[in-house]
Amino acid sequence: MGRSAFLFLAVLILSILILSITGCSSSSAIKTTNYPVPASVTLSPAPSLSLEVGTYQAFTASMFSSAKTAITEPVFYLSSNTAVVTVAANGLACAGSWDNLSSPQICTPGPIGVAQVRATAQGVTSAPTTIYVHQHIDNVTLVDVCAVAQPPAPCTVPRYPCQSLNQNSLPQNTVYEARAYSRGTDVTSSVGQFMWQAVNSGVVTLSNTSPQLSNVVNGVSLNQAEATAQAPGISPVFATVGNTISVSANFTTCRVQSITLETTVSSTTSATITPTVTDSLGNVIMSPGSTVKVPLTWSSSQPASVTVSTSGATSASSGGAATVIASCTPPTCNIGFFPTQPIYPENAVEIVGNSSGSSTSSSSSATVYISSTGCGTTDNCVSTIVPLTASTNVLGAAIGLPATPNSLVFDRQGAKAYIGTHSGLLGSKGLMVLPASSNAVSQFSSAPGKVLAVSPDGTKVVVSDTTDTPNQVFIFDTTASASTPLSITGATAADFSPDSLKAYIIAGSTLYVYSKLDALQTIPLAAPARDVSFFAEGAFAYLAGGDPAGVLVRRTCDNGQADTVATPATPTFIRALANATQVLALSPPIVDLINVTATPTGCTPSVSNSVTSFDLGHGNFTASQLIVSESGSTAYVISPTLSSVLVVNIGAETSSSLALLGNTNPLQASLSPDGNFLFVGASDGMVHTIQTTTGVDVAQVPFPLGLCQNTAGNPFVGITCNPDLIAVKP
Repeated sequence: MGRSAFLFLAVLILSILILSITGCSSSSAIKTTNYPVPASVTLSPAPSLSLEVGTYQAFTASMFSSAKTAITEPVFYLSSNTAVVTVAANGLACAGSWDNLSSPQICTPGPIGVAQVRATAQGVTSAPTTIYVHQHIDNVTLVDVCAVAQPPAPCTVPRYPCQSLNQNSLPQNTVYEARAYSRGTDVTSSVGQFMWQAVNSGVVTLSNTSPQLSNVVNGVSLNQAEATAQAPGISPVFATVGNTISVSANFTTCRVQSITLETTVSSTTSATITPTVTDSLGNVIMSPGSTVKVPLTWSSSQPASVTVSTSGATSASSGGAATVIASCTPPTCNIGFFPTQPIYPENAVEIVGNSSGSSTSSSSSATVYISSTGCGTTDNCVSTIVPLTASTNVLGAAIGLPATPNSLVFDRQGAKAYIGTHSGLLGSKGLMVLPASSNAVSQFSSAPGKVLAVSPDGTKVVVSDTTDTPNQVFIFDTTASASTPLSITGATAADFSPDSLKAYIIAGSTLYVYSKLDALQTIPLAAPARDVSFFAEGAFAYLAGGDPAGVLVRRTCDNGQADTVATPATPTFIRALANATQVLALSPPIVDLINVTATPTGCTPSVSNSVTSFDLGHGNFTASQLIVSESGSTAYVISPTLSSVLVVNIGAETSSSLALLGNTNPLQASLSPDGNFLFVGASDGMVHTIQTTTGVDVAQVPFPLGLCQNTAGNPFVGITCNPDLIAVKP
């Protein structure tokens, strides 16, 4: 036996002895871990991946038991082509070769090609992820393969500038194809599957699973996608492969061009409105009984009186009345066009409860809120707001306000009252908000000024500050309790479109257009304007002034000028009527009734107007308020210089007056939702309840507690504090 062999044998015997001694003297046995066999293994990302040579991607495996609960245990990763892709023990996949599979640091580029990666645990293997390894992609193009004279399948002809929702009467489709380039060379065949996305997913859906598409692998096209129209609008679409995004292409679902409404009355208080919608190609895309549903916006002019659902079903309270429309309002319809392109119906629907205008009761169920500007700038004077239950003429507890108010406006839901104030009045400046369900007044110093308008949906309030420097307008968001300042000087009037998308704000010879979606637009006017009112069906806005003729008409969709209407004088107030056929303008002592003929089709609807005028018969006077009943049959003119309320019978084009007991002067008034009672705050310190059907002043409520109190809660002595701010809760 040689020396080396002997040494080897000696070492071997010694090792056996040591192991034997160690094993005998050990106090514990070797431990092993028994992992459960998973029911399934999933791998992410999946099912395919595109990698540039020399880059890497982390894979994650998840194991689940038969009860679908996650379990943890060792997992191993396998590559079907290690020359193209190697996977380290920690799941990092290299498009090439790792320097170390246990602790990978450097990924060395390999050849282009395809490999499949799987994860396995306890003999259970995941579905594979296919990895396409390719050269660096520096450009991805996107083309519509159907946009040629003789398009291939599955394209259809003829081609139109947009795709209609009604595929039955206008069959067509769009197929996009993506191609990848590396330094000018087309490498599409090596990059694998492209991912598709639309910016506005509501406009179009993209599918790469149609069997008629090209380059289909396992039922999926690698680089083509078929586009299907959804909601009217425009959306950029793009394809992505690896980390490279294509230049986008614009897909257009034909925009809504016109809407007409039909009504089926099911009872005296409910009805169903069905729309017929036509797109820009003249194709009817929605009609009664249609399976296609265009996402229209339903709006009620008085949602507290008449509600409307997304299906067009309406419900009116007893005596309630409102104008209901359905519009194509962004961002849910005509999506993505810039600037926005809302489309309004060709007609509006009047919904009237079964007792509107026919009350014989001498009391109203309304709740009236009364306040006063009387404190002004007087020290130690505390302004209050007091609710009045009209049916019993019982006053509620006076609610203290943190500042002297200058305006009081309820939202149309009857949920909140918005009370304006500014720095020139006593107290802390800022919009005050009073929920009708409580006596807790909140104040927001970020929005000082006078309340000009509240949006029909109750989400926005226009507040104008004309006392601070600089003047500003604030758009108060009622849901976020925050305001956005706008650089607008001297704003005196505002109104919202029926769908709440836009507000027209009047400031002398300038019209400002606020939109929830577009930037503020400034439009110079040829003459000062005093008031503004949106037409009931929404397509137009009428300005009292704005043009030397007297009345200026502008389109809501694009804010362009639609018409001018010659009136004897520039009106002080202007109100669109609920019937969507007339507009009432007041330039004391003249009332102008503007008869409207409109064809509101598309974004440039046409309109023509004719005027009849009549004299109220009370000589020249200054009007402070023009109130129109929701039914549109009667208007009330308030003037603090007259000792009566003037009544306009709109249909008959005649006028009369309602005298207040005590021959006192009206200061401000508010009409009950059913139009049966007019509540008038007067110079005698009382609120007078006038039954409009009889013309009788049926109740007079004084304010013994005072609308202006001292800090001890007693009536403030030394100033006149009349009820000159009044609003009925809708």
